[in-house]
Amino acid sequence: MTRLFERVPIYVLWLALLPTVALLASNLGQVRPTIGYRALALSALLALILLVLFRLILGDWSRAGLLTSLGLLLFFSYGHVYNALRSVELGGTTLGRHRFLLPVWLVLSVLGAWIIWKRGAHSPGLTAALTLGLGAALLIPLVQISAFQIGRNSARAAELPSVEPNDGEPLPDIYYIVLDAYTSGSVLLDTYELDNVPFLEELRQIGFYVANCSQANYAQTELSMVSALNMDYLSELIDETNPDRSQLWPLLRHSTVRLLLEDLGYRTVAFETGYYWSEWEDADEYLAPDRGFLEGMSAFEATLLRSTAAWALIDALQELPAFLVRDLDRSPDAHRDRLLYVFEELEQLPSDPGPKFVFAHIVSPHRPFVFDSEGNPLDDDYDWARSNIGLDAYKAGYREQVLYVNGRIEEIVDEIIERSSVPPVIVIQGDHGPEEGSSSDRMSILNAIYMGDAQVGEIYSTITPVNTFRMLFGEQFDADLPLIQDASLFSIYDDPYEYAEITNDCPR
Repeated sequence: MTRLFERVPIYVLWLALLPTVALLASNLGQVRPTIGYRALALSALLALILLVLFRLILGDWSRAGLLTSLGLLLFFSYGHVYNALRSVELGGTTLGRHRFLLPVWLVLSVLGAWIIWKRGAHSPGLTAALTLGLGAALLIPLVQISAFQIGRNSARAAELPSVEPNDGEPLPDIYYIVLDAYTSGSVLLDTYELDNVPFLEELRQIGFYVANCSQANYAQTELSMVSALNMDYLSELIDETNPDRSQLWPLLRHSTVRLLLEDLGYRTVAFETGYYWSEWEDADEYLAPDRGFLEGMSAFEATLLRSTAAWALIDALQELPAFLVRDLDRSPDAHRDRLLYVFEELEQLPSDPGPKFVFAHIVSPHRPFVFDSEGNPLDDDYDWARSNIGLDAYKAGYREQVLYVNGRIEEIVDEIIERSSVPPVIVIQGDHGPEEGSSSDRMSILNAIYMGDAQVGEIYSTITPVNTFRMLFGEQFDADLPLIQDASLFSIYDDPYEYAEITNDCPR
């Protein structure tokens, strides 16, 4: 192995992989590590092609390795240097311009290549040192990614309540459909001037109990879903003095509800959401739109490309063609495709063998607003950070998307109920209310529960998500999970665990 490190410049591969791995490590929780597989493969291929080409030209591996490394270093560092110089001025002129930096990079390339050409083969010790040194540099972000994945995938060690199926009765499929930012009928009418009674009455006719006065327990998706799926408040689940949101993710991925149902023999089915922290990639069946290896670039890949010398070409073209750059996680087109995929797959799932627990976090009617009420595509330049488009425009887009979602949900529940061999359990729930409006509006949610032929004894109009599965487990599996106090705790994104309690004035 030592002689291999001394003779073959394996370090060029480490250098080629390092930029992608480092960018993944710096974006943990925002993108899934697997999104870097194509960039890693292409970077490694580029390094190998250059290495073999320079070996044929120069006649030895050592100089070929140095020359390849020089090319990779200049290519991958260009964007970082360019970005740093954009804030530097000399004589009123910004130094971060391609007209200045490209000639410098060209000179460095020629000078470096000439020096390597003239010096001849270097000692095997240098090859070994570069291999070990760059290998250590690559290992640091790899350890960060691995540690994050282990923490994210680790189910918490907690004592689970006793849950047993009812004797002789088949287990029902359970669908937990979270409609992101879907508010209550009263808020839709009072604030958004949308009469949602026809949709709610349709759900009631199907057999749903619609909790008219339901509020979210928390004002943000991560907090809300962790509480609902673990049937408790965050104060009992995490260290709220630690503002780090990543402590929530294992609780969302391997929640009490999921573990209990898996112990009962349920298969878990989950969908890609575009939010890495809410994606159960280790579910028994993880459903995501099929994407070929050669599909256009993701946002991660576009970001990586802008850290390289390709930035000069991108700026020369003004922007990359739309067919080439496709933001797999964030663009309106990708978001629309993902929503359509989930809607279509939900209608097909009853045909799959059960019992199954289906978790569908549908990021709608939350922005971006990509559908009108008829399902026609809309453009929304939403950048997934809070952006002010004006209250009137927000209301208009929100109303249209609610109406479209209503129609699809009606179709989905009809299909699920009609095609299920055992009457299913279906929970359709907002995680919180809309982005625009009062804190009270933010806490008001849609909460509709269908339990087939089961008797619903503990449900009421002000029930909150923290009690949803407590009630369901009690009714379906005779679990000893008494309901707890309903509370709605509002907080802002920057201070997620600093709460203001929002009272529910609606009568129980």
